[in-house]
Amino acid sequence: MRLVLCGVLLAGALPAAGQGADERVSFGLGMGALYNGLGVNAAFMNGSGLRYVSLGCASIAYSSNSGASSNCGVGAGWMRSDILSSNGRHGLGLHLGVTYNTHDERDDVEVFVGLPYAYFFEGMTAATWHVGLTPILGRHDGDLEGGLLLNLGYQF
Repeated sequence: MRLVLCGVLLAGALPAAGQGADERVSFGLGMGALYNGLGVNAAFMNGSGLRYVSLGCASIAYSSNSGASSNCGVGAGWMRSDILSSNGRHGLGLHLGVTYNTHDERDDVEVFVGLPYAYFFEGMTAATWHVGLTPILGRHDGDLEGGLLLNLGYQF
């Protein structure tokens, strides 16, 4: 229930954060921070900015002993393409993700934060492929852990 509430709050906050007349909506499919694992996103783009909400899974498993288990959730983030260069291809931002982990008979809500970097092959505001990396820091099984996510996706 807490995960659903967090997702509703994140999803509602981004579109209300100032939609402009020149803003376009985009949908994406891929893996990494922009998709909260392996998943989808809805992005709001204008100029050199991109705000997004995402729904994805970090892992899904099935065993005959335990049945199905997963670590899925929602995320939200913001990226700018004018921080590292002026060509609109290098995006740098901030991501906040919340997942619900049921692996190993756990029942845990896990929160993580990341600093995504993505290279957009045709520029951040175009329909294009992107690749990148995201260092993350978050709670996993009660401990604070760091990691690195590979970003690979297509923004329509």
